Amino acid sequence: MSGKLAVLGCGLMGSGIASLAAPEAELILIDREAERARALADRHHAAWSMDLRDAAEAEIVCAVLPAPVTEEAFRSLAEVLAPGALALNMSTKGQIPPDVKERRPDVRFLEAKIVGAGVGVEAGLRPLLVTDAREESVLSALRAALPGFAEIVPGDPALVPRVNALGAYWGVRAAVETEEALRQMGLPVSWVRAAVGCLVPGSTLGYCQGRMGAFNRAVAEQVLAEIREKKKTEA
Repeated sequence: MSGKLAVLGCGLMGSGIASLAAPEAELILIDREAERARALADRHHAAWSMDLRDAAEAEIVCAVLPAPVTEEAFRSLAEVLAPGALALNMSTKGQIPPDVKERRPDVRFLEAKIVGAGVGVEAGLRPLLVTDAREESVLSALRAALPGFAEIVPGDPALVPRVNALGAYWGVRAAVETEEALRQMGLPVSWVRAAVGCLVPGSTLGYCQGRMGAFNRAVAEQVLAEIREKKKTEA
């Protein structure tokens, strides 16, 4: 094995995966759009290609693709990957075809779903990777190659789409409702943008990291009390 790490798909999340790779990783970035692959490769001083066959020498392949093209991509990967390679499907909804795994038992095909958002990763936040791998040797290899993840854990990747959908819904809803309330106050657009673009995500981040001032702690306690009361009422 050459130790290469291939990222297949150079969109927002693919770009994030490249940034989460180990600094010493020998990256090759593959995308159908040459300019996108080249730009990302320049940023990471990596090789780039438009040909999926150039993943042939990679020890680990991270496929970060839209669901509709995932099946086709893994059928093609099965034709070129070296024995012993780890091929990760990071598409939230796409699945690796069962016959691909049967055809290449010498390649470890993994469902590996990301709990997080591409914009968040781009901003420096650390996502979670949930994989159906259970072997410690496989998990250790992934953690060494992708240390930028907060954690890489064994679990049920099928749960991740629901987690992401809930997180996205409530995150976007908080932004939309804040924006609407502030607009009704007749505030300048710059004020609204600052509140929605900095205050809302900053407050969320502070809560997640346990870094809140007295005001935000009081808000968190109020929200938790409201949730408990709602549960009591529904019971």
